[in-house]
Amino acid sequence: MNKINMIRKNVCFPNHLLSEAQEITDKLDTNFSSFVRKAMEEYIEKVKMQLLKEELIAQSKDSATLNKEICEDFKYADGENI
Repeated sequence: MNKINMIRKNVCFPNHLLSEAQEITDKLDTNFSSFVRKAMEEYIEKVKMQLLKEELIAQSKDSATLNKEICEDFKYADGENI
């Protein structure tokens, strides 16, 4: 990763989380910063997907409500061509 595009941030971690992360970074032979960056990327993607799902559900509910209203408006028109 290009260091020119990097910004340093101070983050506080609980001891148990930090020790678990250290164990994993040792096993994966990576450094803590890379591990945190990757975890953050994955979590951001997960949150984006969840927000998208919620938005799609809300839009589907709105469409269903609109469809019901349209069907109600035309419920008597179905028999006109008989």
